[in-house]
Amino acid sequence: MSQNIIYVSPRGQDLNPGTRELPLRTITAARDRARTLKGPATVEVRAGIYGENLVFDARDSGHTYRTGEGAVITGGLRVPYDATESVSDEMRDRLSPGAAENVRAIDLKRYGVGKEAYEKLYAIGRYSTGRKYDGVVSGVNLEVFENGERMTLARYPGEGFLQFEEIADVGDAAEFPPQNYWKDWEERRNHRGGLYIIDKETNERVKTWKEPGEVWMAGCFYWDWADSSTPVTFDTENRGVYPGYVSRFGARKEGCYYFYNILQELASPGMYWIDRQRGILYVYPRGTQEAVFEISAADSPLICLSGAENMVFSGFTLTNVRQTAVTVKGNGSRFLNLHIRNTALHGIQIEGYRNTVENCEISHTGQGGIYLKGGVRDTLTPGENTARHNRIHDFSQVYRTYQAGVHLSGVGNICAHNEIWNTPHLAVSYEGNEHLIEYNYIHDAVLRSEDAGAVYAGFDWAAHGTVIRYNRIERVGSDGFPANGIYWDDGLSGQTAYGNLLIDIRGRGFLAGGGRDNVIRDNVILGDCLAPIYYDDRNREGFLKGGWAHAACDRPDAPHWKKLAEIPYTSEIWRKKYPSLAGVSTDFQNPQDPAFPINPANVVLEHNVVIHRDACLGEIAESLYEYNKIGVNYLFKSGEEAGFCRETLKFHSPPADFPEIPVEKIPGTASSFSGCSADSPVWQPA
Repeated sequence: MSQNIIYVSPRGQDLNPGTRELPLRTITAARDRARTLKGPATVEVRAGIYGENLVFDARDSGHTYRTGEGAVITGGLRVPYDATESVSDEMRDRLSPGAAENVRAIDLKRYGVGKEAYEKLYAIGRYSTGRKYDGVVSGVNLEVFENGERMTLARYPGEGFLQFEEIADVGDAAEFPPQNYWKDWEERRNHRGGLYIIDKETNERVKTWKEPGEVWMAGCFYWDWADSSTPVTFDTENRGVYPGYVSRFGARKEGCYYFYNILQELASPGMYWIDRQRGILYVYPRGTQEAVFEISAADSPLICLSGAENMVFSGFTLTNVRQTAVTVKGNGSRFLNLHIRNTALHGIQIEGYRNTVENCEISHTGQGGIYLKGGVRDTLTPGENTARHNRIHDFSQVYRTYQAGVHLSGVGNICAHNEIWNTPHLAVSYEGNEHLIEYNYIHDAVLRSEDAGAVYAGFDWAAHGTVIRYNRIERVGSDGFPANGIYWDDGLSGQTAYGNLLIDIRGRGFLAGGGRDNVIRDNVILGDCLAPIYYDDRNREGFLKGGWAHAACDRPDAPHWKKLAEIPYTSEIWRKKYPSLAGVSTDFQNPQDPAFPINPANVVLEHNVVIHRDACLGEIAESLYEYNKIGVNYLFKSGEEAGFCRETLKFHSPPADFPEIPVEKIPGTASSFSGCSADSPVWQPA
């Protein structure tokens, strides 16, 4: 262990020597002190709240920062209830009578919050098109938390979503009708937003907004996997809503939305509104005078590694930041036993090699959890970044689609032994090659989308080598949203899934969108889902019959072919690793050739146990049988008939040759997880 130990305490002074008896006050000062020492240093941080944004570079390589006492690093300002003020008479007249008695005011300027943090309201949503308009800048919104719980910018309805009554004009959408692409859309700017018609009741509500200011709309205007937002104006005489930013995919009657940033809707506990001209924050407390409000003023990561290597961070709580809590560009660092919550973006974002995130709890993020990027596709060099034994939950709270609990990109990264739950969309997503996703417990996921999967990747004929094994995936989807367990979208190829437990999936246990070289074997699919296994041939059907997927693959310059051409799949390294991929045909004159990549050839689909009321395998495209020999799968109507116990997730008498699934290694299935409790918040302000 390092003999260079530096101590930090809120009761210290930065001019102190940094000993146990005379500690430093700030972690930043400890970092600067550690840089002057020879050899690795250990910084021991005592309990307290540290309002710092820590940046580390190559000078900090090899150092350790740890706390065993619950030190908190925060990017938020703390305002206790008794420091708030009653609203002015002017504001009282603008609020509803019930709200006027409860809403409290906080002068942001008094707390040193700069105007740049609150003067603008920025777009949210994975598919927002604000960037397409002159004068619009992107940014991250200031957020407010009460006793550690995210507050809601005043909105209507207070919870849930509305639906359009009619769409009069979809505007200059990039794709409308679906699968009809306007090729010059990306080059053009300032697209016409369109015109949506709202129902009578909602229109009457809008009329009550006497001083609405800048009202915004957010939701999934066409697809339930494409969330976006836009400022709006109203024509209440005709129940019209004019979006300022076009919806990329247009809009439809079934599209869902809500309005927000409305002073008159500041009428329920847990909401807030900001007077952006005067810099006054108005909050409607959920609780009593014991409440503490936190304002995420900091817009830089709390821990940022840029070129630093082989560092260790252990035990800290990181909270209330208008960014990702931890960002890393470097190699070999470890992040252990961290509690990360209330970030505007992700929990941890890493780019490099051999970094590890372990035994951390990440929750209540605006976007995702752990994002790992590493490795080189051209040479298939693995990144070896690992996320293991983490608990990731209640994320994607602001951006509602395509924000994963764990996301892997590049080559050869690992997601293992994590528990991931309570998210409106994806739990695990990945892109690239050779990743390993194993022994994860994923549950209560994809709660607000149908065309999505708990484990998801897509649109890459060359994405070979990823293995998904021994995962327990349970309770996916919800009423009205029959989502899928493992989803290989739009021709994804070269994947292997075995030994997984897929339980009570609302949609399809497996959904494979026409890919080749995929292996689905030795999995257990339990529950009355729409289809245990759904395997289509969308690329083939699109190419040969002009189906909806045709535009992705029916020309040499179509997206699938362009993406394939970017990969050296015929190089010696790739040819040795993936001989089937190296042998694909590019002969458009012979599309029936098994080697032509539109065809779902070289697929293994066998030895899966399906327990479903109809004892059916699912829906398998005819071409799967034409190009492959589909093996034996075991179909049962009940667990009793299959000899499978739901409580233990084991077989009393397994089908012949069915290998045992090591469920005891999956967190939540046995006492294999040593992380912290999810029943109560990790940290609450004192």
